[in-house]
Amino acid sequence: MSMDDRPKALDALLAHVADNLPDEEAATARARALIAPIEAKVREAKAQERAEIRTAALLEGADAALLLDFTQLCRADTNFVSFEHAWDLGTIDASNALRRMARPSDFGEQLTKPERPADSLDRIPLTRSVRYAVRGAPEVPDEYHETRTIAPTEITFTYRATPDAFLGRVHAYVKGWWMQDDARVHAEAVGRHFTGDPANWPGWLAVEARLHDSGAPS
Repeated sequence: MSMDDRPKALDALLAHVADNLPDEEAATARARALIAPIEAKVREAKAQERAEIRTAALLEGADAALLLDFTQLCRADTNFVSFEHAWDLGTIDASNALRRMARPSDFGEQLTKPERPADSLDRIPLTRSVRYAVRGAPEVPDEYHETRTIAPTEITFTYRATPDAFLGRVHAYVKGWWMQDDARVHAEAVGRHFTGDPANWPGWLAVEARLHDSGAPS
């Protein structure tokens, strides 16, 4: 091969190499396809690790809530009946909520059961109460002391949807001062319940009961 032929042969070799180089996009796609399963495994492992850390943290929080409440209770009063009665309901609810977040499957289908739509709720009124302060109302007889009366300061009426066999449909509670010989007997307020037929109540109290009675709810 002469010297003149060498550059031509080199050019041909370079051209052949250039023609047979892999396409960049195709090569990138093949590389990504090979790496994708590995990346998926890595993401799955990281997600599992985060889930385990989250579960452990929630369970530790649930235990810590009970332990803190129990420790405070022991400091305040050591004469509780049993360990089962040592925690209040609020602490137990909070602890259970953390456990549900940590392991929902342990609490059954009740966590995933959809709530009933609000517009499908059946609302059936049972009672309605009216409570107000009064001044200048006539005194009512005390139930247990013939010589004493009650000077009303507050009245509560409760109206039932249906009559109660013993109490009737309307109940009244008159709260006030215990009086005897036009003088207050002691500083604490007392009260008296009125049930049954309002016709047997003091007249003014029956009038008040009718005044606020809008009728039994349907």
